[in-house]
Amino acid sequence: MTKKRGFRIDLHVHSMYSGESLAEPRDILDAALERGLDGICITEHHSLYASRPFDELKREYPSLVVLRGVEISTDSGHMLVYGVEDTEWDDWGKNRLVNGQELIDRVRKLGGIAIPAHPWQVMAGAGNQEGLHFTVDERITTLRNLTAIEVCNGKGLCHPIICEILGTYARHRELGGIGGSDAHVPENVGNAYTVFKTPIYSSRDLVGALLSKMYYPQTS
Repeated sequence: MTKKRGFRIDLHVHSMYSGESLAEPRDILDAALERGLDGICITEHHSLYASRPFDELKREYPSLVVLRGVEISTDSGHMLVYGVEDTEWDDWGKNRLVNGQELIDRVRKLGGIAIPAHPWQVMAGAGNQEGLHFTVDERITTLRNLTAIEVCNGKGLCHPIICEILGTYARHRELGGIGGSDAHVPENVGNAYTVFKTPIYSSRDLVGALLSKMYYPQTS
């Protein structure tokens, strides 16, 4: 029996509107189609408003679901926020470091979800052949009301042990595990993504699916 491919979304992508990327929005969406993704979520740094140009472009890409989130810097590391609309949001974290627990709780009250991004840390040691030792970022271990963590991040794919460590942590804590490329250039779009059991067509669908934990991270 052939295994169903699921609904594949890259949940962590940046464009030129993040400031540290030069990627044009259209190039990002073209890359998503080329990689065979069903959807993509743009997560610019600090501002949900910054990704609004993608709302206009998505009409030209009817076969691709284009969603918008935001990546916020907190004292517990970076957080990916999904399911919060422009009218309920401001530029949190742009000029100050946000408290991670406060962010999780605030987003939850707004009907969204906040997920720790790339929550690993590296220390010099004898952890592997390159003399590096990877562990779960201790800052997330005391957070309450977590639903999931980013298990596979594109920037960490050169060290596959990272996905394994974070996946084990997520399972032990009964958390979901998502995948996202963290792409800042089109070439990296889709090198990590999340496979959902059911199709996702809106931010509300995404939040519901993330809460269900019926998904898994995948790399390409």
